Amino acid sequence: MNDYDPNWWQADKAESLNRKSPEAKSTGDTFLIVTEGTVSEPVYFNLLREDLGLSAVEVMVIPGDHSDPRHVIRTASKIVSSLSKRARKGKLSNDEVAKYDQVWAVIDTDVAVRNGIWNDVQDLANGRKVKLAHSTPCIEFWFLLHLSDSTAQLADGDAAKSEMKSLVKKHYNGATYSTTQKEAEESIALFFPNWPTAVIRAERIRQYHSKANTVPPANPSTEVDLLVRALNDSAPVHLQQL
Repeated sequence: MNDYDPNWWQADKAESLNRKSPEAKSTGDTFLIVTEGTVSEPVYFNLLREDLGLSAVEVMVIPGDHSDPRHVIRTASKIVSSLSKRARKGKLSNDEVAKYDQVWAVIDTDVAVRNGIWNDVQDLANGRKVKLAHSTPCIEFWFLLHLSDSTAQLADGDAAKSEMKSLVKKHYNGATYSTTQKEAEESIALFFPNWPTAVIRAERIRQYHSKANTVPPANPSTEVDLLVRALNDSAPVHLQQL
């Protein structure tokens, strides 16, 4: 995006907040979120769940155990199927729901695109009724939007992680961004409060690629904001931030 006011997002954020009527009702949906990563994504979405006042029963975050996004989608589908079977048999525990209103897979696109299976990933998700919260090249681009509105292409996941490390270090007095558990918890907690701004930036970047007719999945881009907005809209009204 060229020739635009660097503070554009402040006006867009204000407009988004103004659209929320005081009388609006929360949807109260339940969510199953299966993530490709085992550390960063679960840390982030559990922080968001807590920030929005949603319980672990309402929003179940399950880390994946395989880097193939198709595996993440199949895992989500299997969990849904298992819940349905146990519900029919009356074998659900008190902290389980019989059916999730929304089922999401949080995935990266870099490997899928490189291996030529991105269309297969989309077809599988559609067939299994799993929504995709994908990022190109990886989840770190969604994290980057908490600190920057750059649309510069990122060569791969390593480049995105490197940029994220640089921005966290710059913005937070030498702090370290890492995908190891302890450092991920510490660094994500630093930039996490900026998530409403990241949503607005992601929407703006998607509009930019749409106008440019960029072949999807556009580099860089993310649709994690769609999941985040859905969670926000399901939260108690007084805790909603969008």
